[in-house]
Amino acid sequence: MKARKLTQLLLIATIGMVIFVACAPAPAAAPATSAPAANTAAPAATTAPAAKKYKVAMVTSGPTNDQGWNYDALRGIQAIRDKLGWEMAYSENVPAAQQENVLRQYAQQNYDLIFAHGYEWGDALKAVAKDFPNVMFAQINATTQGSNIVGTSFKYGELGYFTGMAAGLMTKNNKIGVVAAQDAPQVTADTDTMKTGAKAVNPNADVNVSFVGSWDDVVKGGQVAQAQIDRGVDVLIIMGNAFTPPAIKLAQDKGIKVIAGWTIEAYPLAPNTIVTSGIQDIPDVYLNTAQQLQDGKLKGNTTNVFGWKEKAQYLGHWGDFVPQSVQDAVQKAEAAYLAGTLDIGVK
Repeated sequence: MKARKLTQLLLIATIGMVIFVACAPAPAAAPATSAPAANTAAPAATTAPAAKKYKVAMVTSGPTNDQGWNYDALRGIQAIRDKLGWEMAYSENVPAAQQENVLRQYAQQNYDLIFAHGYEWGDALKAVAKDFPNVMFAQINATTQGSNIVGTSFKYGELGYFTGMAAGLMTKNNKIGVVAAQDAPQVTADTDTMKTGAKAVNPNADVNVSFVGSWDDVVKGGQVAQAQIDRGVDVLIIMGNAFTPPAIKLAQDKGIKVIAGWTIEAYPLAPNTIVTSGIQDIPDVYLNTAQQLQDGKLKGNTTNVFGWKEKAQYLGHWGDFVPQSVQDAVQKAEAAYLAGTLDIGVK
């Protein structure tokens, strides 16, 4: 009896425990943890600093359509624009009274390099350059002292000697006339060696030099050329700018042979008149100067000299009528000069 009752009590306890366990609340789920999002975006690209955009300006006293000195200045900054990618600007026909103002305006606009085209810009450069130490100024065919002014110069006398030599060989009556722009050192250095070169090959040559007093006075240039023709010359050496093409035409009409210079290749103007041309490669000087600035090599208070050795001065196209013997004689002298065996009186 007791055993049965004990059995019943155990069974009841077991059922109660099962019911308790079955009714107990389920354990709370652990909070879900999310993995940090992966950073799949590529790092932002680093942009290289933009290349500096250089700016070049040029100023001339005369017109850039003169087919000569000032035209070559325009060709010079165009070469800088086209070959180096610089921004360019220029002012032409600038009167002396406005030189300082024009230079100052370009400097205030943060142009990196400003070319003053000619020795007549010296005073204006002195007045302006000192106020803009971060701007470099370049003077063509002259040198003005300044920490941010670089001068350029051709080796004056070289062209005079070899053009004079050609004239001495080509004249038939020994009368050679020179129509030169101005009585200035950069000009007379060549007119003096014209006489030396002519007499080196023709001791009887009479070389007469006349000055126009201007590079661009077409009327006066024609008058001076006509006066030389009236002297009976049969070869003219014309050394100018704007007056050169009309003076060549005048000589052509009179049957006078011409050697022209110092900038343009004159052969296309009168193929049956032009003996040769004395050429100063102005555009190359401009490009060389700008390249030095871009490379960090351009220094103030210096003068860069360009001549035969640098191929910045040379004789142009020979006229078809010029005897080969004349061309050979001049070219032989050029080679001897470059080799150091011919002294033409140029230092």
